Amino acid sequence: MRGFVIGIDLGTSGVRAAAVDVNGKVLGLGTAKLPPTLALGARREQHPDDWWVGVKVALRELGQQVDLSRARALAVDGTSGTIVPVDASNQPLAAARLYDDADTGDRAARIRALAPRESAAHGATSPAARALDWVDLPGLHRIIHQADWLNRQLGATDYVTDENNALKTGYDPVARVWPAWLKEFGLDPVWLPRVVPVGTPIGTLASAAANALGLPVGIPLAAGTTDGCATFLASGAQEVGEGATALGSTLVIKLLSDRPIFAPEYGIYSHRLGDRWLAGGASNCGGRTLASFWSPEELAALTARTTPEIPTGLDYYPLPATGERFPIADATLAPRLTPRPAEDARFLQGMLEGLAAVERLGYDRLRELGGPALRSVRHAGGGARNPAWMKLRAQALGLPLSEATSEEASAGVARLAWQALGQTVGGHVGALRAHPGLAALAKSYDVLLVDQFGTLHDGQKAYPGAAEALRRFREEGGKVVVLSNSAKNGTDNRARLAKFGFGAKHFDAVVTSGDAAQAAIREGRLGRAFKTGARVHLSGKPGDDYGFGTLGLRLVGPDDCAAIILTASVEPDRPWTEQVAELAGAARRGIPVLVANPDLEMLTPAGVRPSAGAVARELEKLGARLIWFGKPHADIYRVALAAAGDPDRSQVLAIGDSPEHDLAGADRAGIAGALLGTGILAGKEPAQLTDRLPLGEWSWLPELRW
Repeated sequence: MRGFVIGIDLGTSGVRAAAVDVNGKVLGLGTAKLPPTLALGARREQHPDDWWVGVKVALRELGQQVDLSRARALAVDGTSGTIVPVDASNQPLAAARLYDDADTGDRAARIRALAPRESAAHGATSPAARALDWVDLPGLHRIIHQADWLNRQLGATDYVTDENNALKTGYDPVARVWPAWLKEFGLDPVWLPRVVPVGTPIGTLASAAANALGLPVGIPLAAGTTDGCATFLASGAQEVGEGATALGSTLVIKLLSDRPIFAPEYGIYSHRLGDRWLAGGASNCGGRTLASFWSPEELAALTARTTPEIPTGLDYYPLPATGERFPIADATLAPRLTPRPAEDARFLQGMLEGLAAVERLGYDRLRELGGPALRSVRHAGGGARNPAWMKLRAQALGLPLSEATSEEASAGVARLAWQALGQTVGGHVGALRAHPGLAALAKSYDVLLVDQFGTLHDGQKAYPGAAEALRRFREEGGKVVVLSNSAKNGTDNRARLAKFGFGAKHFDAVVTSGDAAQAAIREGRLGRAFKTGARVHLSGKPGDDYGFGTLGLRLVGPDDCAAIILTASVEPDRPWTEQVAELAGAARRGIPVLVANPDLEMLTPAGVRPSAGAVARELEKLGARLIWFGKPHADIYRVALAAAGDPDRSQVLAIGDSPEHDLAGADRAGIAGALLGTGILAGKEPAQLTDRLPLGEWSWLPELRW
């Protein structure tokens, strides 16, 4: 793919702008220093005008290395918890208060009394606590985050933030709402920005900004993330179970998970990256402890005298001072650095062993709290240059270690700019390799995840050869899970499949988006909007509750609801736009919408027409907050793979007729995919689909035949 995207990293001391191609290669890097932070007691301030000047300087330097006219999109990250009050024209009404500003008085205690234990708004530097100082400012329009302010300067069409910058301000990333306790605290969410997932298109570059920066007018702007999350994205880790450790002054551990982990008692919280979660924490242990004893030159000399293959037996917890955040959260925890051996090299090795043990404890803690098994660890930071530390880490973790692809947060947030363009970083442009039938692929896989509608049948009749292909695969020892974006549960879909001649000899299990959505409600993972007794409107075909009627919800009309479950479009009874109009009032109230069928298109007797996912997209434009289930989102793949016996993902092939759902879901789940020329792709040629494919090579089957 030609061109590149721009990632802008707003740090405390400077701005960095990177040009990144679709393979993740940094083509150029521009930098600019920011004026020193203004410190007033516990208060820490900067003026946003300085950020804008820094961005212009960094882009000017970048433009000396690359042709900025080839930029195709842009995304911004900022420091987590830096906020600024603005008027309706985005003019700051006060200096921005930074992430480490602890001038919050007794408000942290008030938050402690009101907010759930898992909220990231807790703590002495809570941005929610700082924001309360501004709610009575004359002319106040919004209280926004650092990256939000810059996005508005660039041309974002709304005051919008991403789910990661919003986290410490009190946002609930599971329910995907500004929670009610904020209003009780005194911070009405009406003053806060609208929240969208990372990588969401949020506008286009305005002409004034484009002229100031030397960039093309109208290129897409993508919702970015925090600087910490951007650094993780830059590491190259992208599969569930991959970790990244920053070996700097402190030890920062992040693990990509398919579920959130919140454990404030261990200093653990999770950022949301689409359908995945970045869980972890930061220890006070790290290079700062080493630096308190030795200079860099002394460390290098002592390291050469260590013997990592011979353990010291010293059981150190190498804190630089009293107090720890993660994986033990204890403000009174004292450093454990005794007994001290006479040899400094042995003393150093004991510290490095202790640092490796803390890292191992951090990843173990995430695992015991429900995180995925650790598959590999990438590292960045100055500690990676210490060979003894690296050997001891490898021994402690017992897993492959690799260097981060990049340490530049600007390169990480650039990945989200590619996402806004519908591309995934880290491979070549998507391509299709044709195969005559399933037999050519079957020998390479043990499990098939097979789409239902458009793959096995068209709603009227089964596709010729499909049943035979599945039967042959299972007779040769393979497993088949039918994976459907139907809002109905697997039992209902089994009955429907039986009408088309598919039964026990053709598949081992049926898993639907309805199954995943209903499980999330039953388990209480969607917050109070979907708890027992909640007023919920069910939107779909009249008279069909899709199984949601058994969950204890009060099913009401669209004008009386606190949430919506969107199960289907209402074809063929009326135009889908009428369904949007019916739900528009609720959407404008900003209520959550559970999308139990995320399909954007569906095959009907009258041809391809918009499906429930398209309805949801229109509701989001009106202000609704979407909660997605089904392909390409993570929950359904977790359930499907469990039904198949949790196979090695290299042995799994997903088959379907949608690049946006079947292939994109396979891409996110780390499995292979095959696209069919049936269903919504009937009559399409592979060459027509290149721009709709995830990066990488995918299989093409004209139809599902053996």
